[in-house]
Amino acid sequence: MNRIVRFVLIVYSTLLAVLSLLLLYAFVDDGIFANLLAPLSSIVEDPYKKYIYLAVLLFLLISCVITVTYCLLNGRLSKTRIRQTEIGHVEIGVDAIESIALNSAKSAQVGIKTARARVSSAKNNAIRVHLNAVLYSNVEVPSTMAKVQERIKKDIEKYTGITVENVSVKVSRVEPVVAKVER
Repeated sequence: MNRIVRFVLIVYSTLLAVLSLLLLYAFVDDGIFANLLAPLSSIVEDPYKKYIYLAVLLFLLISCVITVTYCLLNGRLSKTRIRQTEIGHVEIGVDAIESIALNSAKSAQVGIKTARARVSSAKNNAIRVHLNAVLYSNVEVPSTMAKVQERIKKDIEKYTGITVENVSVKVSRVEPVVAKVER
């Protein structure tokens, strides 16, 4: 999720949360907004509509709080990993880590046709790698994917110094090997 989308979601959710809090306050004290919210007073006076109104407002408030929390906490690995050296610091981007994972998977020569890698945060400054792969049909999936997992973990830790907590591989499709005919 990019910064602009996150910012818009945060602003939108905050405004909805404030609005729902004001409407909840009007639910408790209907005289405070009498002129401004005259149509609302008819809803608050009817007992059946009152509970529907309360349920909708609580749903809005809870969904806004969840959305704001999700947007604030869901940074994609904070974009970079920083390593300190004697001279300064080195920033390793998420795209670089994903490229290392893809290169490791494809260079393992295990019959991967295409693959996509995603990196997410884990505890203690570690990362998790998720690989989604399309394989050729002549591949023994469990044993070869175990080799790919080990290779990805070893290469990322070797090239970046970042600890890899786990590598999960999802094989989404297996495609037949097409024989090439030369004339």
